[in-house]
Amino acid sequence: MSDRSHMRRTLELARRNVAEGGWPFSAVIVRDGAVVSEGVNTVQKTLDPSNHAEMTAIRAATTSLKTLDLSGCEMYVVGLPCPMCMTCILVSKIDRVIFAVDAADKDKALSALPSTSALYRTLGRDFSEMGPDFIQLSEFSDEGMGIFNEWNGKTAT
Repeated sequence: MSDRSHMRRTLELARRNVAEGGWPFSAVIVRDGAVVSEGVNTVQKTLDPSNHAEMTAIRAATTSLKTLDLSGCEMYVVGLPCPMCMTCILVSKIDRVIFAVDAADKDKALSALPSTSALYRTLGRDFSEMGPDFIQLSEFSDEGMGIFNEWNGKTAT
């Protein structure tokens, strides 16, 4: 499968999570072209602030592969991971993070996600200097922002 098909799956999971009352985040972990794990944000359902999509997918991948080392894996996400998730991505040694929402639109994306925005401002780090390669699939940026906006519309009511 290609980067595009994995990203389509990631966006499908996020859209479904929003439709089911969840938050607009999903993650798909792939190794050698095969999906190892998937996760969606379940913070509001579990009342566990660490149940971000990336964390859920990493937990499932390490369990499935029976290793803490996810070298050789790629993670597909809707937007840039928060600092907590990025730390786990670095520790687990994921090679690439492929995201939909354009890094140039980071301020716009973070304005839709005020708690993440506050974390980035507090930490003041650009994680792209620290580990995995970051690859943006710009053709999916508008769709990713659309999912964030759909979620914002639901939470604003």
